[in-house]
Amino acid sequence: MPLKILGWVLRIAVIVFTFAIVFLCGKIVAGSLMNTAGDAEHVVVLGMALENGQPTKDLILRLDTAEKYLEEHPDATLVLTGGNPDESGRTEAAVMKDLLLERGVSEDSMILEDHAASTRENFVNAAKIIDPEDPLVFISSNYHMDRAVSMAEEAGFTNIMRLPAPSDPLRYGANVMWELILEINELKTSTHSA
Repeated sequence: MPLKILGWVLRIAVIVFTFAIVFLCGKIVAGSLMNTAGDAEHVVVLGMALENGQPTKDLILRLDTAEKYLEEHPDATLVLTGGNPDESGRTEAAVMKDLLLERGVSEDSMILEDHAASTRENFVNAAKIIDPEDPLVFISSNYHMDRAVSMAEEAGFTNIMRLPAPSDPLRYGANVMWELILEINELKTSTHSA
């Protein structure tokens, strides 16, 4: 009899765990589809770790999205974030700036935030550059939007608009799984600190 009860307890635990995983994955995917971008004076473009000193395909797609937004909103200013340097010491933000300059984007339309080592720090540092109560569009890869909104809110931004950049379709599933792991880690961290 105790083995039968243990079997049912384990089944229920697996069902609850599976439901939680499916729910969180659905939340990430739904967040990747939401585009709420409107008019804003500032656009935070989240950086992404460089690979061998080169921007990843997803970082290039973030820049494509930022450039398109700037074409439609020429008075906006891009806040390029990311302080993780490559071997040469160039940060993500500096690499993004160089790539946008090569495309003809005016240097006057860019501000660098090149000290942050994480998404959370990107928004905390951006809040020191721009007023967190002003409308803010932020750009990141589509799979990263849901978690990034939470971090923007934690940093004090109150009028957040999402502009998801497309991502490498061959790596989308793996990136969603990585976001899932990070979401679970965030839940554990917030549970322990509460």
